[in-house]
Amino acid sequence: MKKKHIFIFTLIILSIYLFFNTGIFYTLRSYIVMYPYSIKHKDKSLLKRKNIKLSIPGGSLMKKDWYPFTMTFTDDEGFSKYVGRDLALTILYNFGHFDKLNGSSTYFNPSSPYFSSFYGAYIVYDNENPNNRFGFKNLNEVNVKELMLIPKYDQTRLVLPSLGCPYNKTVFKVKIGNIKGNINYIGLDGWTRIDATIVTNSPIHKYKKGQRGYIQFGRPLKEYYNGVDFPLINLKGRVYAKYFNKYKMTFIFYVMGKDLNLIENCDKNILSKSRIIVN
Repeated sequence: MKKKHIFIFTLIILSIYLFFNTGIFYTLRSYIVMYPYSIKHKDKSLLKRKNIKLSIPGGSLMKKDWYPFTMTFTDDEGFSKYVGRDLALTILYNFGHFDKLNGSSTYFNPSSPYFSSFYGAYIVYDNENPNNRFGFKNLNEVNVKELMLIPKYDQTRLVLPSLGCPYNKTVFKVKIGNIKGNINYIGLDGWTRIDATIVTNSPIHKYKKGQRGYIQFGRPLKEYYNGVDFPLINLKGRVYAKYFNKYKMTFIFYVMGKDLNLIENCDKNILSKSRIIVN
């Protein structure tokens, strides 16, 4: 009987060890932590304060495309310091699905179409001057330089540093391609679409213990990577921007990835299905 107990105890310990050292642990950890964390930020978001609901579809566990739900992050203070103005910023975002065997989001996988890819929305409000149209020179003409401050801030001050990339090593350069105004998008007129090429850092890097970004993205695919950390890559980007005079807010839908097909597919099948609902 004693030997049986020892065997069962050993089996339990081995099972626990295997669970915490396999991909499923990192996948479940991301879901379990990020869902309530997102809810917390949603409850203090600009949208919540203005009684507006923004619905953006998440990914599909069956199709293995994107993370199963879109998350919310509120960063009024950080963005205000970055720009030097009293602003409110709410970010909705999603990234590539998890490879459960590796315990890693395909965000880390250079052979995946979801490598270094994001989609979501930015919502901005000027606390100092509510009549100021952030990202616009007038009601319909975009201020591209100002608009691009948001994705640049997101990438170089939030995403990359969460993986251990030093601030002084982060890069985000945008080359504007096509700009098209007065577009109907998500059932509303007056959007401006901007297509661009982006030079920024790849998320590939040697594993560094304790990086907070690992909680949501999982462990880096190449823990024993010995190349250059966070090398530069070229990405495609698309945004739809509109200033809502009624709400005094700028809404920006975005998708970024290495492949134009991914941009088109995400735009058509996910972003364009988004809805803005005013209660």
